[in-house]
Amino acid sequence: MAKATTSIRRQLILMVATVLIVINVVALWSAHIYANRAAKESYDRLLYGSALQMAENINILDSQFFIDLPVSAFETLALSTSDRAFYSIMNGQYQVLTGYKDLPNIPFTQLLQQSSEKEKFIPIYYEAMYHGETVRFVALGKRLLEADSVNDVFIIVGQTLDARRAAATEISQMALQFVTLFFFITLLLLLFVIWRVLQPLQAIKQAITERSPQELSPLEANVPSEIAPLLKSINYFMAQLDNTLSRLKRFTAEAAHQIRTPLAGLNSQAQNALDETDEVLRQKQLQHILESSNVLTNTVNQLLSRATLTHRYQSHPFSPVSLDHVTKETCRELVVWALEQQVEIEYLGDIQVTINGDEFALKQMLQNIIENAIKYSPKGSVVEVELMVMDELSETSVVLQIRDQGIGVPDQDKEHIFEYFYRSPDNFASGSGIGLSIAKEVAEHHDARFHLKDNQPTGLIVEVIFPQRKGLSYES
Repeated sequence: MAKATTSIRRQLILMVATVLIVINVVALWSAHIYANRAAKESYDRLLYGSALQMAENINILDSQFFIDLPVSAFETLALSTSDRAFYSIMNGQYQVLTGYKDLPNIPFTQLLQQSSEKEKFIPIYYEAMYHGETVRFVALGKRLLEADSVNDVFIIVGQTLDARRAAATEISQMALQFVTLFFFITLLLLLFVIWRVLQPLQAIKQAITERSPQELSPLEANVPSEIAPLLKSINYFMAQLDNTLSRLKRFTAEAAHQIRTPLAGLNSQAQNALDETDEVLRQKQLQHILESSNVLTNTVNQLLSRATLTHRYQSHPFSPVSLDHVTKETCRELVVWALEQQVEIEYLGDIQVTINGDEFALKQMLQNIIENAIKYSPKGSVVEVELMVMDELSETSVVLQIRDQGIGVPDQDKEHIFEYFYRSPDNFASGSGIGLSIAKEVAEHHDARFHLKDNQPTGLIVEVIFPQRKGLSYES
């Protein structure tokens, strides 16, 4: 019995949840990076705007600097109420003209290397520790020209990071709220979609569960194209099962009849033998009882053999089998019984054949065919068993032939001879009518086919044709 693994619904939910979590983690990480970058760029613009306003209000006349710091420059920095601001303005000799005199890590070298021709330098941003706090600075240079001199002036403006950190945190929290809401809404929608998509499977399950064990008609349901092959396979399986059960019922009923009739005959014959006073007639009746008992024993053995083979078809995998060896061995096992019937068995052919198959089943097939040939052969005749290679329609096949010299089988009976318990009306020999049916089942299990031909001048030729398949090989 197949063990149930994790349900499809659970697997889908787990995969969807995993994908959503990964997407949300990536989205949160991206939002965090964006929040920090956005806060940094926003407050860097404020720093740069303040420094630029200061730079625009610095002039020189007769080598004397005139600095008129606008209030708006400090108002810009004051937009962040939780931060402290610092500034310093220096001349080309790094002397502080106004502002803080101990600002750290001023990049004078970089400012001077930027350009010697531009009046305004490109701003340089950097961070440094100042009075125990991390401060973001912008350094901006400006070149003032006079008739006989060139003078550089440097503006450094700094601000602590509290406001920009708070802004980045606020943006990240907003992103977290949005992503969390998106996660749960999307998860709920996907759960609904999964439930809706799996409904056809649930409908099929419900339809099968509600059926009685005897109801094997095809399921009818409107399902998506992806599930249609599954429904088709289930209907095909149910049709096969219905066919198998129908055959089993017919076989069981016929088998019961075939066993019940000899038993009733045995009972009647035994009663007659008990009542008979004539010893000669009593001996004849006892002989009839023995013959009927043999027929019944043979029938039961054949039924048991078929049950065993049916089980092996499903439980025993194929393996390499030497067909010529199995054929010779079967002939040797039957030769004594054949001689008792005054019939000879002759094995012809010297090829060695190997096929993939079930040795036990193949032996049962050979035994049934050869026994049938011996049973219907006249005394003093020969049953020939031959393995040969035959080329047919550009395909090489191995053919097993069993030829007898009996009464043969009329053409009108050839199509029925493989039916269970079928016996020709013209056939007066005792038999169960099961042997050839079992033989044909074994052949079909090995992808082989049966062919019946008339022997000359009388008799029947049974051919079992094994087509070229993987695992089949022969050597002359």
